[in-house]
Amino acid sequence: MKHSILKLIALTLALLMILPVALFACAPAAQNGTETDGGASSDNEEETNGGSKKTTEAGVAINMTAEWETLYGDNTLVQGCLVVNREFAESHPNELAKFLEDYSASVNTIKAGGENAVNLIVSAGILPKAPIAQKALPNCNLCYFAGNDMKPVMNAFCEKIKAVDPKSIGGKLPPDDFYYSADGDAAAADSDLEIKVYALNGTTALGMAEMIVNSKGGTDDMNYNISLHADATAIVGAIQNGECKIAALPTNVAAKLFNAQGKIQLLALNTLGVLYLLQGAGYPAIDSLDDLKGKTIYVPGAGANPEYITVALLQAAGLVIGSDVTIDTTTYSTPDALATAFATGAIELAVLPEPKVTVALTQANTKK
Repeated sequence: MKHSILKLIALTLALLMILPVALFACAPAAQNGTETDGGASSDNEEETNGGSKKTTEAGVAINMTAEWETLYGDNTLVQGCLVVNREFAESHPNELAKFLEDYSASVNTIKAGGENAVNLIVSAGILPKAPIAQKALPNCNLCYFAGNDMKPVMNAFCEKIKAVDPKSIGGKLPPDDFYYSADGDAAAADSDLEIKVYALNGTTALGMAEMIVNSKGGTDDMNYNISLHADATAIVGAIQNGECKIAALPTNVAAKLFNAQGKIQLLALNTLGVLYLLQGAGYPAIDSLDDLKGKTIYVPGAGANPEYITVALLQAAGLVIGSDVTIDTTTYSTPDALATAFATGAIELAVLPEPKVTVALTQANTKK
């Protein structure tokens, strides 16, 4: 009898010790630092009632250059270039040699970064404020390929977007005479000859910021007349008819122009991948391309590099355009218009290039 009582007391004590541990293990998730009613689980994310993360501020959802290079390798995404009017190229090899010399130096100055590069970008009118230029510049991916170095880079890119849609580059890969290769004498260039240069404002024009500032201030040793434009349409007509001699344009537009009429040549490649998929605040977070199922993605303008690059990446991820995901290229025809719409919270997802990425995110998160 005495042993039975002792066993009963021991069993009771054991139960009293186990019970609090069991109750603690079954406590609500809030005991472990998470909540089930939509409360924040980190500084930049919150949980929805369904348990998925939700953005608390606008930001980059997908680095499209990184996605592209994972698929196709480095230096296969080239978005910006310089083209030259073919007649001008044939008659002015010395002036083009001098232009390329000056342009290469300008690209190196801007790529070096720092206060000097930032001030040049702002003074050139490419970006409005130094803090934005300073933040955007490291992601603008400037490059300089000229002469024999252009073809392998350009061909690799053209092959990929031609597979998406042959019309993206005018139906075929550009032949060898698309690439400017004359070897002029820069020292013999005519410094009095006016050379009109039209540049699509943004990253495509970024590399010539130093040239623009020197031209405005009259400190260059050539007669460059450089102007910035918001839309490629006017530039296309001007380079074809000879109104301007050199133009900074998207790479696929250059290929289309050559294949259509052959009135231009590729002078240099100046910008590698600069596209990012941005997501607004308050939406279930996009962590991968697969998360874009059921979404509408806004892309600035139809028939340009951003559209074909976006389509290529989505198709590579196994998504069917039009059923799995929608791409809207008509609502916002320019990067500026799309950046404004995104910054005001009118849309959830936008594909934009730097430096418009920094502008849009700065404005979106300032308005919070």
